[in-house]
Amino acid sequence: MLILAALTTYAQQNIKNISVDDGLPSNTIFDIQQDKIGYLLIGTNKGLVQFDGDDFTQINKLKTHAIVVKDDIIYAGSENGLFIKNKSKEQFIKGKKILKIFLKDDDLFLGTQEGVYHLKNTILEPVKINSIVDFSIINDIIFHQNTFYIASNKGLWQIDDLQKPKNNFRISTDHIVSLLAFQDNIVAATSQNGLLLLNNTSIEKEIPTLENISSIKKIKNELWVTSKTSGLEIFVLPSFSFKQKINKYNALATNTIYSVFNDRQKSTFIASDKGIYTLKNDAENQSFFKPTIYFENLQVNHQNVDSLFLDKKVNFSNSENNISITFKTVHLLNPKKVLYRYKLTNNFSPWSRNNTIQFPNLNAGKYSFEVQSKIDNNESDIISFSFKIDAPFYKQVWFIFAVVISFLLIGYFYLDFYIKNINKKHKERLDSLKLKNRLLSLEQKSLQLQMNPHFIFNVLNGIKALGNTSKIDELNATISKFSILLRGILNNSRTEEITLQEEITLLKNYIELEQRMSSKTFTYTITSNLNNIDPDEILIPTMLLQPFVENCVQHAFQKNDLGTIQINFKVEHGFLLCSIKDNGIGIHQSKKRKSTTKHKSVALSVAKERLHILSYKSNFKIDEIIKDTKIKGTKVSFRIPLKTDY
Repeated sequence: MLILAALTTYAQQNIKNISVDDGLPSNTIFDIQQDKIGYLLIGTNKGLVQFDGDDFTQINKLKTHAIVVKDDIIYAGSENGLFIKNKSKEQFIKGKKILKIFLKDDDLFLGTQEGVYHLKNTILEPVKINSIVDFSIINDIIFHQNTFYIASNKGLWQIDDLQKPKNNFRISTDHIVSLLAFQDNIVAATSQNGLLLLNNTSIEKEIPTLENISSIKKIKNELWVTSKTSGLEIFVLPSFSFKQKINKYNALATNTIYSVFNDRQKSTFIASDKGIYTLKNDAENQSFFKPTIYFENLQVNHQNVDSLFLDKKVNFSNSENNISITFKTVHLLNPKKVLYRYKLTNNFSPWSRNNTIQFPNLNAGKYSFEVQSKIDNNESDIISFSFKIDAPFYKQVWFIFAVVISFLLIGYFYLDFYIKNINKKHKERLDSLKLKNRLLSLEQKSLQLQMNPHFIFNVLNGIKALGNTSKIDELNATISKFSILLRGILNNSRTEEITLQEEITLLKNYIELEQRMSSKTFTYTITSNLNNIDPDEILIPTMLLQPFVENCVQHAFQKNDLGTIQINFKVEHGFLLCSIKDNGIGIHQSKKRKSTTKHKSVALSVAKERLHILSYKSNFKIDEIIKDTKIKGTKVSFRIPLKTDY
C-alpha cells in the first residue's frame, strides 16, 4: 500500500528524466546551481555544463563536484583545482580536490580533500586551524550566528574565524557530510548515524534517516535528504516528521542521489548517476510567471566586451561600428515559449525567438538599444543599453575647430609672409635704386675726374705748339688721338659697360697723349692672358682703369728717370684680374707730394668705391713693390667677376 501511495503521489508530480540522450556529457551529476540569468549550471563527471531548458553548452571538461555563483562569476570545484568564469573570461587555479565552495562576503573558502583553503587574488592558501582539520576531508562549511561550522570526515567543528582562526571546538566525532542552518539550529548529516540537530555546540536531537547521506537541502518547508545508496527522504519542518521517500522502487531509475536543487520557478532537480530528474507538482500550476531578461553578451568588431554593459557611458570609435548584442530569458520548463522584441531607433521589431541581434556598419551617433521578452502573455520589463559611435575624426568638432584654426594660422602666416616679401622686394628695389643712383653718381665723378682741366689744357697747348712748328703729321696724329679719346669717353658715359678691347684702345690713346704732353718720360706695355676669350667678348664697367694710370703718370715718376707702366689682364677662376705696375717712387712717398694730391686721392677713392658696389666678390689692393729693402714702385691690382656678352 505504501509503494502504491508513493507511485500515485509521484505520478501527479510529473517526473522527467534528462540524460546523455538529451545532450548531457555524462549521466553522473554531482551538483546543480542556477546563475543570475537563469541558466542551470550542472557539475558532471565529464565537465561543467550550462542548460537553458532546451540546449546544453559545455563550459569545460573538468570533473566538477561543487558550484557557487556570485553575480556574474561562476566558481567550480574540480578534481585538481578551482575553475573561475567571469562572462567571457576564464581562469583555472590548480590545487587539491575541491568538495565544497563557501562564500562569505567577498572571501572565498574551499573545502578540499586536505583541509580548508582560502582564495587570495589568484593563489589558493591553506587555512591553518589545527592538526586534525588541516588534514581532514572537508565536506561542508556554513556560517551561522557569527560562527563557522566545518563538516569533515573527522568530526564537526566550530571555528571563530576562517581568516585568522584562534578558537576551535569539535562538536562531534562523526563523519559529517553536509550542514544546514535552520532557524536557530544547525542540522548536521552524518555518513551512517542519521541527522543531528544542534543548538550552538549541543546535540539536541538525533533523527534517523538514510545511510550514506550525500547532502541535505531545505526546499520550501521541507528537508530533503539524499543518499548515494538509498534514494532520498523528505521530512516536514519544523517537526522533522517523515513525509515520503523517492527511490528506484517508486519513481526513479536509481538510488544514487548526490544533490537536489530548487530553481526560481519552484521546480526541483535531482542530481543522480542516471542524469537529472525534474519534479513539477501539477497542484502548483505556475500559470503566471513574469520573465526576466538579461544582457548576456556584447561583441564589437567580433571581440567580446561584456564588461561594457556595466558602464553608464559607452563610447565607440568610428571604426568600432559592428555591434552584436545577445540577451536571454531562461524558462527551463518551456524554453520554446520565450519570445523577444527589440528596437534601436524607432519602433519595436516583431516578436521572435532570436536572442542575438547584429548591427553591421552603424553610422555615427547616439543609440539606445531596448529589448523585452515574453512568455505567453507575460512580458518582462524593458532593459536598455546606451552607447555612442563617434563620428569620423574629420567630422568631429575638435577636428573642424583645429582645421579652422589651422587655416586661419596658415592665412595669417601667408599674409605675413606676403607682406614681408613685398616689403623685402620694396626694400631691395629701393636699395637697388639707391645703389644705381650712387653708381651713376660715381660714374659721373669718374668722368669728371678722368678728363681733368689740367690734362685738357696740356693737350690743347701741345696741339698749338705743334701747329706753330708746322709739324703737320704729328699735329694730325695728336688731334686724331685726342678726338678718339674724347669720342670714346663721351660714348662710354652713356653706357654702363664696354668691352675690354674698347677699354684697352682708350687706355692706349690716353697713355700716348700723356707721353706726348707730359714733361716726364715713360713707356708702357699692355698684356693679357684671357684663356682664349676674345677681349671683344669680355665686358667691364666704363671708365674703370684710367684713374689708376693717370695717377701713375702724375705722381709716380721723377722728371729725370725713365718710367714704366705695365698693365696686365688675366682670366682666372671666373674672375677678370687687372694689375697696373709702375717703377715710381711708391704710393706712400707720392702722398707726401703736394702737387694735385687732393684731386687724385678723390679719383682713387671713387674707383675703389665703384669696385665694391659692382660686386661683393670684387677686391682691390695697392701695394708698394719692395726689393732688397728698396721701394721699386707701386702695384695696383683688383678683380671683378668675369662677364661676357655671349
